Amino acid sequence: MTNTISSTATAEKRKAKFTPKMENFRTSLMYEGLTLKNIGENQSIAALKRKYAR
Repeated sequence: MTNTISSTATAEKRKAKFTPKMENFRTSLMYEGLTLKNIGENQSIAALKRKYAR
């Protein structure tokens, strides 16, 4: 006898993945004394184009 798993059961497992909101994640990191790098947040479009030009 073989066991079969329905496709809906596997789809429900994939939907259950937790992803926090970025602001809540940053707040949590601050309580632990950690920070994220703020690369590119305050750069102009021209500066970013120069940086990533090939």
